[in-house]
Amino acid sequence: MKQKMKLKAVNAKEQEIEFILWDSGDHISSTLFNALEESRISVVVFSEEFALSTWCLEELDKILECRKMKNQIVLPIFYNVDPSDVRKEKRAFGDAMARHEKRFPREKVQKWRSALHEVANISGWSFDSCKYEYELIQKVVEDVTYRLPRYNVYLSFREKDTGYSFTGFLYDTLHRQGFRTIMKDKGFESADEDRISESLVTAIENSRLSIVVLSENYAYSSSCLDELAMILDRVKDQNHMVWPIFYKLEPSEVRHQRNSYDKAMTEHENKFGKDSEKVQKWRSALFEVANLKGWHLKSRYEYEAIEKIVNAAIKFCSSAN
Repeated sequence: MKQKMKLKAVNAKEQEIEFILWDSGDHISSTLFNALEESRISVVVFSEEFALSTWCLEELDKILECRKMKNQIVLPIFYNVDPSDVRKEKRAFGDAMARHEKRFPREKVQKWRSALHEVANISGWSFDSCKYEYELIQKVVEDVTYRLPRYNVYLSFREKDTGYSFTGFLYDTLHRQGFRTIMKDKGFESADEDRISESLVTAIENSRLSIVVLSENYAYSSSCLDELAMILDRVKDQNHMVWPIFYKLEPSEVRHQRNSYDKAMTEHENKFGKDSEKVQKWRSALFEVANLKGWHLKSRYEYEAIEKIVNAAIKFCSSAN
């Protein structure tokens, strides 16, 4: 009988993970095979009598097939058994395989032996490493949650304003929650102040969520404004979410281009021409992003804002799935 349950991970906030549990028998069904093929992660719990079940051994062989063919992640848990007992078929595992040798063809038993050896060599968890079961469960759930793919998140920001403070901390928190987070200095060629690089163009195109950190000097950067215009074009053409963060400035300063935003746009007008298409596009992009729902960072503690933003990203990811 197939059972399903929804589990909320301890440190994964709102992300829901569907676990599929099956009652074992002598025959592994095509339905279960399909479930295994559709899974991203298989968690194998090795207990003392695991190898006595031919059903479990067939399932294990299928999991390893998915690992080879579909790059599925396999995470073993050694529950009150030593990994070497599984790997070298000692004690209960040795007794179980000896019984199977008397009942089944040599080729089938050898396939099961190889499967046990292979999974026992994969990095996983041992119950002996935790004092209480809930500690082990917490570790497993955190790891599974981290490994589940989330949407790409693109961070648009002015490095000298927030790159080594707020945006840097936001990047780190998103990354630790399993998001594929993209910012200019993390594995991408540097974009100068006048040109956005091709690698960043591709990153924006492949992202599902863009977080734009609008700070005092953001509008002085031509590359930041190009990023912003491209991000907003994606909103119109594709299913893309944009969240503005107004970092130590008022949304009206961006919307109506006042104070530093007025000075920055005047500089661009002097360089490219007041009526240039480029400058007009940047002005429109600033006006548009300032009218989107986002966060106005007035909190004395930046970590509070970061926590709210990351929680919102997790909810968005979960609802979109």
